[in-house]
Amino acid sequence: MEREDDEDRENDEELVEAKTLGLERWVQFAFVAIAGLAFFIGDKLITYLYGLVATIGSRNHWFSLPSPDGTWITIGAAVLGLLVGYGLYRHPKVRPMADEVAGELSKVTWPSRPETWRNTVVVIVTSLIAAAYLFLFDSVWSAFTDLIYGT
Repeated sequence: MEREDDEDRENDEELVEAKTLGLERWVQFAFVAIAGLAFFIGDKLITYLYGLVATIGSRNHWFSLPSPDGTWITIGAAVLGLLVGYGLYRHPKVRPMADEVAGELSKVTWPSRPETWRNTVVVIVTSLIAAAYLFLFDSVWSAFTDLIYGT
C-alpha cells in the first residue's frame, strides 16, 4: 500500500514538474518573440536613422556617409534584439510578472473546438443581421432625404 502511495506521489510530482516546464517554456518563448520583435524594429529603425543622417549630412554639405551595408545593420539589430530579450528575461520585475501571467493563463478554461465553432457562427450571423439592418436603415434614410431635398 505504501509503495502505491509513493508511486502516486512520484507521478504527481512528475506531472507538476511537467506543467511547470510547460509554463516556463511559454515564458521563454515569449521573451524570444520579444527579442525577434526588437530585432525587426531595430533593423528598420537603424536603416531609417542611417538614411536620415546621411541625407541631412549630404544636404547641408557637412559630411558624406557611404551607402548603408545591410549586413552590418542586420548584425547590429540582431545584437540589439538579443540584448533586449536577455535583459528583459533577467530583469527582476519583468520575469516574475511574466511567470505570474503564464500561471494565470494556465488556470483559464479555454472553450472547446465545437464551442468555438458555435460562437463563431453566432458572431457571423449577428454581424450579417446588423449589416442588413444598417443597410435597410440607410436605404430608408437616403430615400427620405432624397424626398426632402428633391434630388
